[in-house]
Amino acid sequence: MILLYFSLSLVGILHHELWLDESHHWLLARDSTSFADLVKNTRYEGHPILWNILLYWITRFTLNPFWMQFLHICIATAALFVFLRKAPFNLVFKSMFLFGYFMFFEYNVISRNYMLGVLFLFLACAVFKDRKNKFILLCCFLALAANTHLMFGVIAFALFLALLFENFMENKLFSDRSYLIGYFIFAIALVIMAVQIIPPGDTLFFNHVNEMPFCERFIKGFISLFKGLVTIPDFTSVHFWNSNIIVNYSKTLASVLGLLAYIVPLVLFSKSRKTLFFVYIALFGTQIFFFFTQLGATRYDGINYIIIIIGLWIENYYKPDNYKPKGLFSIRLDLARKPIIYGLLSIQLFSGITAYAMDYNYSFCSAKAAVGYLKQHHLAEKDIFTVTCDGTLISPFLEKKVYFLCDGKDESYCHWYFECAKNITQENIVSLISDYMQTHPHAIFVSYYPIANETSGNWKIINGTFKIRFHTRTGESIVRNTRFYIYEVEKLAAIK
Repeated sequence: MILLYFSLSLVGILHHELWLDESHHWLLARDSTSFADLVKNTRYEGHPILWNILLYWITRFTLNPFWMQFLHICIATAALFVFLRKAPFNLVFKSMFLFGYFMFFEYNVISRNYMLGVLFLFLACAVFKDRKNKFILLCCFLALAANTHLMFGVIAFALFLALLFENFMENKLFSDRSYLIGYFIFAIALVIMAVQIIPPGDTLFFNHVNEMPFCERFIKGFISLFKGLVTIPDFTSVHFWNSNIIVNYSKTLASVLGLLAYIVPLVLFSKSRKTLFFVYIALFGTQIFFFFTQLGATRYDGINYIIIIIGLWIENYYKPDNYKPKGLFSIRLDLARKPIIYGLLSIQLFSGITAYAMDYNYSFCSAKAAVGYLKQHHLAEKDIFTVTCDGTLISPFLEKKVYFLCDGKDESYCHWYFECAKNITQENIVSLISDYMQTHPHAIFVSYYPIANETSGNWKIINGTFKIRFHTRTGESIVRNTRFYIYEVEKLAAIK
């Protein structure tokens, strides 16, 4: 199973093109000149920097982003190993979960910090059975999970509260020195996480959130549990990623199902109130995350699915409650449990294999193809400029910085200043290019902002200051709006 998973993951990353977020974190590490510089460069990210630290050390030895992808599938395989060896599920359950959408595709083929969080949570679950004797080790794993991503911090905090709740109910809250050490370790980890994720006061990230009406801020997270459990992207389109076919079909139906989804934990964990405590606390924490960040993507919804899996894992280590629902209601809960579990696993398995196949057959992002064209036609060595974060997509494959018109200098990773690109027009781009060409007689413009007719080989005078010649545009890709246009640009006076 491990060999199969790793082999398919390796094939997957060889056919997966980096998109913006993957490239961004690679470049943050690559272009930080020191560890202190890395800390400085990540202060606006809103993420703990554990993943960036790993990337930082890789970039000291290579500029090839493949090794980030390789590291990532090694982490995924390590998480798989822990799950196969320690999770109290049968082989059918394990197989369906591991080749499901999140473990096989979203958190595996796409190189981000999520699988690192999954690994530490699985390690925490692996010692949960012996939590009394390994309390410090358990808290260390939770501390590491909290410092991979804020949403994994939510799960780690919920698990920690479940431990506190259990100790409190047994009158053992402060009865053991190891408990006090564990509390201290996790508390310090939360402080460290908070220091990393709280951005400086001049951040623009929360501006759009603060402008939203209070009631609308609940919408983003309302159906996140449903989308995390019933993950069926719209595979009828090449742009399936971050979509849900049921939401696309009917938002009303999705809203109703989204509300009903919160009954699922009650059905699954009706005989374990301690597990219910953990699951609903964690789900409540994800709602707080969505409320304050207003971030929406399938990868965030998947955290809810991971919460359910962890709930199913740790409930095996709790003694059944003395209280049990009686009568027909209890029977229905017992009958519904297995169909719900394997129904969800089947959905995830179908979506995981299909998404993997789509990523294999279609370009995920066309930036790599754009750079391939530049290298093939000996244009990669020339001065290259873009509008803004579109340059972040091509910089890893060029292995150098490019000029960002919006920033007015050579850059690589995205600074998330969207004011320039938010409502940019062709006139704005032309004006910025005119300024740039004052000091550059010849350059290559690579962007997903087209500025001239697509007629190859013909020069066209723009704004009376420079000429531009269209070379090519890349094909459609899974990630929307990443079709790149490549132009050769020369200062008007330089053309004979």
